[in-house]
Amino acid sequence: MKKKNGMIPSRMTGIILLLAISCIAATVLAATSAEDAASYVSVNKVTVEPATFMPDDAGTITVDISNGGTAPVAIYRAEILSQDIKVLNYQTYDSVGAIGPGTTMQFTFRIKPEVEDGMYFPMFYLDFTDAGSLRYPVPLEVDSTPVTVSVVSAPASFSSGTKEQVVLSVSNPRNNAVNSVTAIPGGDGIRSTQSSVFIGTLEPDEEKKATFEITAERDTTMAFDVSYRNGNNLHHLVLEMPVTVGEGGTAAEMVVNNVEVVQAGSTFTLSGDVTNAGLRDAKSVKVTVDSPAVPVDPNPVYVIGALEPDDFSSFEVTCTVRDVSSIPLIIQYRDKDGKVFEDRVNISIRSTAVPASGEASGASQGLPSGNTRRPGGMLGFGNGISKIPVTEILIVIAACIAVAVAWRKGYLGKAVDIVRKRSGR
Repeated sequence: MKKKNGMIPSRMTGIILLLAISCIAATVLAATSAEDAASYVSVNKVTVEPATFMPDDAGTITVDISNGGTAPVAIYRAEILSQDIKVLNYQTYDSVGAIGPGTTMQFTFRIKPEVEDGMYFPMFYLDFTDAGSLRYPVPLEVDSTPVTVSVVSAPASFSSGTKEQVVLSVSNPRNNAVNSVTAIPGGDGIRSTQSSVFIGTLEPDEEKKATFEITAERDTTMAFDVSYRNGNNLHHLVLEMPVTVGEGGTAAEMVVNNVEVVQAGSTFTLSGDVTNAGLRDAKSVKVTVDSPAVPVDPNPVYVIGALEPDDFSSFEVTCTVRDVSSIPLIIQYRDKDGKVFEDRVNISIRSTAVPASGEASGASQGLPSGNTRRPGGMLGFGNGISKIPVTEILIVIAACIAVAVAWRKGYLGKAVDIVRKRSGR
C-alpha cells in the first residue's frame, strides 16, 4: 500500500507539469501566430489635407491600412503622436476592433499645427491587441507664404464720374493649390461695375487676372479684399491703391484748332478742326455755339459723329450775334457709357472775322495745340495749297517727259551727232 500510495503524487506532479508546459507552448504559439498575422498589416496610403498648412490652419491626416494576410488581426487603438501637432479628435480610435484578412481600414485625424514654418513628422501609431504595434511617420509641411496680389493696369489719374479699367494680378507662389479665390473692390467714394470677381482655383505658380471698371468721385484710397481657402481655412489679403481724381486721365479730350471766322452782316460762319487728343473714343461729337450767339441755318449744329483717339474732323457752324467780341463754341460728346461731356472754347471775332466777299479766307486762332492738318483725302493740301509752285512743278515734269521720249525714240542721239558735225566744221 505504501508503494502504491507513493506513486500517486508522482503521477499527479507529472500531469501538472505536462499541462503547464502545454499551456506555455500554446501561449507561445498563439503569440507567434498573432505576431505573424500582424506582420501582414501595412499602411497603404496617407493623405494630408491641405497638402501644405499655413500657421493655425486646421486640417486632416487620413491613413489607410490593409491586412494582406489570411487571419484577422485585433487592433486595440490608433492615434497620432506628436509634440508639435495638436490632434482635435485624439480619442476617436481608442477602441478599434479587428481587421479581417484581405480588407482595409481607414483612420481620419483632425489636426491643427501650432508651429512655425517647416517640415514635421507626426507619428501614426497602431497598437495591436496581441502583437505589439505599427509606427508610420507622416510628413507634414507648414508654410506661411500667402497668395500675391498686384495692380498691373490702372490710370495714373481718374476722371471724375468716368469708368476706368483696373486690372489685378493674383498669383499663387505656394507648393499647393488654393481655391475659392475672390476679389472684392471697395473704398470711400468708389463705385465698381463688378461687386466681386470670382477667380476660382489657383494651382502652384499659377496667375490669373481680374478686371474691374471703377468710378471714382474724389481723391481716396481703393482697397481690394482678396479671399481664398487653403483646404477649408479662409484667408484674407487686402491691397490698397491710392486714387487721384483729376483732369485728363484716359478719357477723350477735344482740341479745336485751325479756326476761321467769316462774317456776312450779323451772320458769322465758324469753321475749323476738332481733334480727339485723349485715349478713349468720343461718341456723338457735335459742334454748335452758345449764348449770346444764336445758331442759324444752314449749320446751326454740326454733327461729326465718332472720333477715335488721334482722329480729327472738320466742322462749320453758322450763327448770328451782335456787339460782342467773342463767340462761345461748344463741343459736346459722349463716352462709351453714354455720359455727356461738354467743352467750351471762346472764339475771338474782332480781329479774325473777314467779310464774306473778301479775298482772304480768315485767320487761325491761338487755341490748344492739336492736329493742324485739314482733311481732304490724297489731294487735300489744306490751307497751304496756295503756297505750292504748281506751275513750275508742271513745267519741270513736262520737260522731263519730253527728254525721256526723245531718248527712247533716238532723237536725242541724232541731235547730239548733228551738233558734233557742226562743231567739227
